[in-house]
Amino acid sequence: MLRIAVIFESSPFDRKGLFNAVHNRVKHLAASGKCEVDVFCVHSRDNALTRRLRHTPEVEVTDEVVIDDIRYSLMWYRFSIFDHLTVNKLHLRPFFFSWFMDRAVRVLEGYDRIVAHSFTGGLLAKAAFKRYGVPYFVTWHGSDVHTHPWRNPLILKETRAVMEGASCNFFVSKALMTASDRITASAKKDVLYNGASEQFVRLPDAERTALREKYGLQTEEKVVAFVGNLVAVKNVSTLYGIFSRVREQYDGPLRFWIIGDGKLRKNVESDFAAEVAFPVKFWGNVPSEEMPGIMNCIDVLVLPSLNEGLPLVCAEALACGANVVGSNVGGIPEIIGKAYTIPHPDLEDTFAAWMATKVTDLLQIPEHQPLPDYISWTATSQKEYDCLK
Repeated sequence: MLRIAVIFESSPFDRKGLFNAVHNRVKHLAASGKCEVDVFCVHSRDNALTRRLRHTPEVEVTDEVVIDDIRYSLMWYRFSIFDHLTVNKLHLRPFFFSWFMDRAVRVLEGYDRIVAHSFTGGLLAKAAFKRYGVPYFVTWHGSDVHTHPWRNPLILKETRAVMEGASCNFFVSKALMTASDRITASAKKDVLYNGASEQFVRLPDAERTALREKYGLQTEEKVVAFVGNLVAVKNVSTLYGIFSRVREQYDGPLRFWIIGDGKLRKNVESDFAAEVAFPVKFWGNVPSEEMPGIMNCIDVLVLPSLNEGLPLVCAEALACGANVVGSNVGGIPEIIGKAYTIPHPDLEDTFAAWMATKVTDLLQIPEHQPLPDYISWTATSQKEYDCLK
């Protein structure tokens, strides 16, 4: 039986896209009974100053966290302002983080395979391969390919080295795999799609009605929502333009929900504050266990991103019976269908107008928008195991 180490950087205390994707992948791989899986989660230990700079919450420092019977061994490192300046200003290797890596890589000795996710996991896996000869496989999820390498030549160089040293690089969409050719065309590559957790299903009408009452929705009200981080790559500056146009075009009661948090939240809130009594609710971050119920109340989800790998939120919304409209970038059309995408997200006013029209059409006449068969954790975990063995 294969002994597999999974390693990645994320937070089990604020479970979002990357963490949820890795968690579901691990859960299904372990459930196959064909391998033993240990999971290592790299997490920064920030002080008050670095939490403020990085917009991260204070969390309990603990050795492990158990979620759905999956044990995550936490590997803590102290975030260093000196390292931040060294990497981002001087484009040199970080001193303190490199020291942490030298110690952390020891836990990977003795495994048959290492499965890494994104940049930090890939760096540690590559270091373990160099020291112990353990083959490693890396899954790339989005910004680690289409954004971060192009902001820093050191990260680009290191990402290329990780990709070229891997036994195989997996990408969560065909579009992301194609984009990775800018980094290197010589590495071995394949596509492994994300899926939707089994918690995300369309609930019976009676349960949906009860949830709508719980969240204060009237019988005829429809909900248009954005779910995700309020950051630049999500193109959240277009939300007011989209929502205000939908409100003008749709002849019926509406609610608008913005679920998530991020650096641009105040900017987005100020956009809506200009119009008194706009029917919008800012939820902030919502516990993962509440999201299936919330998704069952959404009629149309919008995702106006400037770039994406393969957003889990689209799969989750479709699985709950919502329609989804997104920008025609990255893996979005692979999951929601090109007919439901809008081109040119960088043309703010034109894009907002086109997206609002599509959203309004779906509010007036909802369409059956099925989740593609290949968006399946079962299929993904089987393909991953076949590649690892």
